[in-house]
Amino acid sequence: MRTRRLFSRFARVSGSLVLACMVTVVAGCAEDVKDIRTEGIHQFRNHQHIESMATLRYALRKEPNDAECNYYMGLNYRALAERRFQEGDLPAAKRTLDVALFYFTQAVKSWPNYMAAVQAKTEALASRGKYDSALSVAETVADNNRGVADHFVFLGDEYRARADYDNALRAYKTALASDPQNARAYAGMARLYWQVGDRELAVDTFTRAHELNPAEPDAAEALAELEHSGESHMAAPLPRVLPPQEPSGSGTSRIYSGE
Repeated sequence: MRTRRLFSRFARVSGSLVLACMVTVVAGCAEDVKDIRTEGIHQFRNHQHIESMATLRYALRKEPNDAECNYYMGLNYRALAERRFQEGDLPAAKRTLDVALFYFTQAVKSWPNYMAAVQAKTEALASRGKYDSALSVAETVADNNRGVADHFVFLGDEYRARADYDNALRAYKTALASDPQNARAYAGMARLYWQVGDRELAVDTFTRAHELNPAEPDAAEALAELEHSGESHMAAPLPRVLPPQEPSGSGTSRIYSGE
């Protein structure tokens, strides 16, 4: 009987040790991927694109569905596409941008609310001339996240860029219904009003955006220009400003359209 109790106790202790070891191994693997990803992101930010791609590819072999690894792989390929275009190799630029699209798509599949990846994907689609597909991505993300204001601000920006002002205004108002204090939604509406020629309403809405968030770039720029000029209206429409995103070297262009 005593031998049986000792064996039972030994089995429980052994089982606990095995479980602890398994947890340690799993945690160690997860930490490895995180460290590898961090190194790859650091290389990307230092414009070491080939080195970054090699590092992130190694991380993706360990964890294929890591959203950030896929996103930064896409950014690396997008940067290479820009370089190949500048070198005059348009076919290679198109092929490389298509690979970037693959990685952006994988990032969004793994993390549907990853707005930087969603934005990068829509920009890449637009750069390839696939404007309807780009808009469809923004619509799908917003539709799947009806309580998230920023998704509708992004959708409003996409509609506004296509001069679909009715749908853009509806998207901004949907964002404000979810978050009445969203300065980006007011700034987007202000840009819309400016583009359709309602300057007075645009200034009022820029002012509201600035009151909610003095750091909102479009609102601050517009109001600073007004104050500097001493005029009641700005001289020219403001450029479209997208949410912050990792740099790609030379910026996003619209140079890959066509097949």
